[in-house]
Amino acid sequence: MKQSPLSGAKEWEHYYSTGAGALYPDENLVRIIKGTYTTVPRSGRVLDAGFGRGGNLVMFAQNGYEAHGLEVSQENIKAAEELAARTGVKLHVGLLTGPKLPYPDAHFDIVLSWSAVYYFGKRSLVAEAIKEFRRVLRPGGVVLLSVIHPNNCIVKRLSEDLGEGTRRVVQEWAHDNRAGLEIFYDETSDGWKSLLSGFSQVEEGYAEAQLFDPARRLAWRLFLARKNSP
Repeated sequence: MKQSPLSGAKEWEHYYSTGAGALYPDENLVRIIKGTYTTVPRSGRVLDAGFGRGGNLVMFAQNGYEAHGLEVSQENIKAAEELAARTGVKLHVGLLTGPKLPYPDAHFDIVLSWSAVYYFGKRSLVAEAIKEFRRVLRPGGVVLLSVIHPNNCIVKRLSEDLGEGTRRVVQEWAHDNRAGLEIFYDETSDGWKSLLSGFSQVEEGYAEAQLFDPARRLAWRLFLARKNSP
């Protein structure tokens, strides 16, 4: 099976080959897309960069968007295609090989990277990826990001900064496969907003889930970044 040269691709391939990964869309993203919390394009073309098993991407397709996605291994792509077949929607999916995106300028109405962009591992690559997100957005389009908040339980498992914001997941955990992976982590809102400074408008939100087990608390900074309208 085809696999990206990106760090961690092999681990994610194994993870999804076991049948792991979310089959359902993230509830906070559903609220953003279906609710009135902020203004987002309600139709058009969406790109999910790092779609996992495809739950979020399928949700977009079910709501009338033309749904495109990129992931780091063919196993991820296979999982999303199987989910799409079961739910009766069409996805356009391919391999994510680096920050550079294989799409023309101004091609998408929404670019989504939900708990994903920090897997590029260091600030310079995350900055390059966000620059690409902006490039492929149409004027008036939005980027939607969720990134690790300091309240997230994974923070206690991270090493010190290895340079450029790179942290290694140094502790094994029964609930995921990320031990040994290197991620980009910036604990500050200002740090993320500086990475999004090329956009005309940036909104920030927060989401947390703690389902009966404080040791498994999940917490995210949420960002909506809008590209200038013509």
